[in-house]
Formats: sequence, structure tokens, C-alpha cells
Amino acid sequence: MRFRPNALKRRLLSGVPQNAAWLFTADVDAAEILGGSGFDALILDREHTAVSMERTLEQVRAIRSAGESTVLVRVRRGDPAEVAVLLDMGAEGLLLPDARSAAEVRGFVASTRYPPSGTRGAHYTVSRAAGWGGQAEEYREGAERELLLIAMIESAEGADAVPDLADVDGLDMLFIGPLDLSGSVGAFGAWEDPRYLEALDRTESLALAGGMMLGGALAPPGDAAAWVSRGHLLVTVGSDVTFLRSAASTARSTFPS
Repeated sequence: MRFRPNALKRRLLSGVPQNAAWLFTADVDAAEILGGSGFDALILDREHTAVSMERTLEQVRAIRSAGESTVLVRVRRGDPAEVAVLLDMGAEGLLLPDARSAAEVRGFVASTRYPPSGTRGAHYTVSRAAGWGGQAEEYREGAERELLLIAMIESAEGADAVPDLADVDGLDMLFIGPLDLSGSVGAFGAWEDPRYLEALDRTESLALAGGMMLGGALAPPGDAAAWVSRGHLLVTVGSDVTFLRSAASTARSTFPS
């Protein structure tokens, strides 16, 4: 693998909205198919899945070989050991789920940085992310600059903490998880409920006021333009699972009853 500039991060910093899709299955072929489908980014999920680290590596390889999608990974809880392995295998960005405090996010950011600004162990002399050491110096100098770091807001507590999170040095984006956010205010999946809408509006306004880039998982499905109009620069529009289910349902519906 060759270390490359993070095209997704550069487009986001230029204010260009970007699309993304989740991968929830462990299937390498699905990763390769989506990798060649033109998404700006693909997010490998490790929070809600039983996907092994070895299979995650295979999916990273498949995506990189198939197209230009930037490879992001949602970590389980931001454990430094997990973060180190994901970065050394070539993840180009990480999402921390359910962020609730600046201290938590600072620790997450520190785990992605080499000393003296962080705690990441130096493995770039032989790591896959650094071209198996062939780009060691280039990687050491550019890894921090190119890595996209995202904290997810999925609770009322996290929403309240947005002003503090926006002050964390090294954090690039706050990303709203609408289903969990709605549940945290007693309105699970009720997209028109005033409690959810107030939490969503407050999170968005605080993030933007704090100078943070904003992203979100599309909810309800099907209206990405509405999320972009609210200031979201990175929007996930579906997943391998939802794409497969939708295509299967559509195909089945064509059969005469």
C-alpha cells in the first residue's frame, strides 16, 4: 500500500459536501464492490459488528484496490491498542462513537499522534500504512496532517458537550448519529418529534458556532440534500446491508403475484 494524501479531508476542508456508505458485514467482496462504486468515503464499522481485525485489514485492501474511496473506520471505544493497529494497517480516518466529554476525545486524539503531541507507538518504519517502511519519513511527517478524526454525537449528554468538544485540538469533525440521539431524548426514530428536532438543531448550531465541520448519518433515509442544506459536509447515505435488502426487495417485487 502507498501512503497517499487524504482527498476526502481536503475536499471537506474546502467546503465540498461528500457522500459515504457504511459497511456492516464482514464480506470482502462487498467491500470491493462498494469500493468501486464511486463513494467519496466508506466507513468500516467495528462498534456494532463482530468483524475481526484481520478481516478489517482485508476489507481495507479491497477498498483501496477497487477505487478512490477514502477508508474510514468506526472504532469500538477508542482503545489506544485498537487505534494503533487500525492506523498501522492503513485506515485514513477514524470515528469515535458516542463522544460525551472533551477529556475522552482528547485521549482519542492523543492515541493517533506520535510523541511529543500524543501517545501512538512508532511502527512506521515497517507498517503497511507507510508502504511497509518504504515511505517511513513521508508517513511520519504527514500522518497527523492527513488523518481525519471524527467524534460522533449520539446522546443528549454529547450534545451538551459540543462546545467543549469543538475546542479539542486535532479533532476535525462532529458527526451526528440520529437514531441514538433521538433515543436519548425519548423519541427513538421519531424524526418529527420536537424533542429530537430540538436536540438536532442544538447540536448542529453549537458545532457550527464552534467552527467544527459537521456530518451525519442520513435520517430519515432518502433526503441527503436536506442534510447538506443544514450544514452537513459528510453524509452517509446507506450501507452494504441496506443496499442489498433494497435491491433484493425491488427484484422480488417484479415477480408476478
